Amino acid sequence: MVNPATPVILAVGATVLWSVGNLMAAASDLPGPQLAFWRITFGALLYQAVFRFRGGRMSVPTLRTAALGGLAFGLSSILFFTALQTTSVASVTIIIALQPVLILPYAIRHLGEHVDGVRLALMGMAIAGTIVAVLAGSASGSHSVLGDVLALGGTIIGCGYFVGTKRARQTLGTVEYLAAALTVGAVVALAGALLTGPGLIRPDLDDLWWALLLTLIPGTGHLMMSWAQAHLTVTTTSTITLDVVVLSSLAAVVVFGQALELLQVLGMAVVLLALAFYVRRSSPSVLPEPADIPITGGD
Repeated sequence: MVNPATPVILAVGATVLWSVGNLMAAASDLPGPQLAFWRITFGALLYQAVFRFRGGRMSVPTLRTAALGGLAFGLSSILFFTALQTTSVASVTIIIALQPVLILPYAIRHLGEHVDGVRLALMGMAIAGTIVAVLAGSASGSHSVLGDVLALGGTIIGCGYFVGTKRARQTLGTVEYLAAALTVGAVVALAGALLTGPGLIRPDLDDLWWALLLTLIPGTGHLMMSWAQAHLTVTTTSTITLDVVVLSSLAAVVVFGQALELLQVLGMAVVLLALAFYVRRSSPSVLPEPADIPITGGD
């Protein structure tokens, strides 16, 4: 029996690692699609190796089951990495904050998830706090309408990653799913890199180092979130990811020396408070541990 707090803790931990990844992606010199390809490819090789080491064997049915999540992850990574290098981090993160709103109708209608009035109000409170926190400091960042459009596209497609992961984790183990999904995502990212540039760029050691760090740091966050999503509702996990906005802003203060306005701090406090009450209210409805999920299977 899974401790109800464990999936929530892992989901929050994943957002911490993703926040670091935002800063790393923005700092990389590789174009977004190229960075997405190398980052996802490193991840696919890593999890495929771990999967085989544990006795697993990848199969076509497994790849098919993980295809939606992998496709969405590949496309959204291309769009997000490009957006982070095109417009301000603030603009990207505020658009990402809209994801719970976008995914809620699908989760209710197709996944049978129920969100009561209190949790819906807390979700709205978290989103409102996110908007205040980001807009209060957005003037200091470079802004691009194209970057905003790319971020919006990545956010919409990213909903497919949450849904695809939720579905696949009903039958696939964590490592098995990530090995398959990242393999699919690497193929998608390769196509994106080839279509948007003069072929695949041969990165130097610094570029490869950035891609490897993106694999190990935010990539580990995907491992943690993948496990957590088997035990939490989609609306809960997508709402928890709102704190990426807060954490990215705080990390920017430490790494880049950016100042925070009082209004930003207040907005972040609202987000964290709303999320705390949201996950606390959600914890009684933590899903039971899936039965007979193979960690190394695939047939």
